[in-house]
Amino acid sequence: KPPSLPVFCIFQLLAFIMSIVWIYMLANIIVDILVLCGMLTGINTAILGLTVLSWGNSVGDAFASMSISKKGFGEMAITGCVAGPVFNLMLGLGLITVKCNLILPDGIEFSKTDSTGMLTLSIILASILILSTLSWLIVSNKFKLVDWHAKMLILLYSAVILLIACLSI
Repeated sequence: KPPSLPVFCIFQLLAFIMSIVWIYMLANIIVDILVLCGMLTGINTAILGLTVLSWGNSVGDAFASMSISKKGFGEMAITGCVAGPVFNLMLGLGLITVKCNLILPDGIEFSKTDSTGMLTLSIILASILILSTLSWLIVSNKFKLVDWHAKMLILLYSAVILLIACLSI
């Protein structure tokens, strides 16, 4: 005999909450492993986050976008490529900012005079530059993306990674 509807709804809600707890715990473990790798290799954790963590986080989205694009829904794939990271940035940064401002009485202090602050500022400015470049390319080419746009964005991303790597040394 199947469970009653209220019991079934409670189990679904508890399963959802447990999946969030598992994702939270695994994300913390992944970050701890990256910090450990940074300590062992001497590589700045910001560089590891900007490369290894972000690449690993984007692999699923990349395969989904390629699959959607192959089925003829290129607009949906492009929207997913841009909207996913923007959502992550807005929600993730928003939640972190709210949490830190609740814990710290004076809020989050950001210093652009030390190396960590300059690295953070460089990453923010690079994100704005890449998104602005993508927007300009799309609008200037009458909303059509061609292969040289991809090459230009990959080159820009590589230049940003090199710049940030040089700043973190």
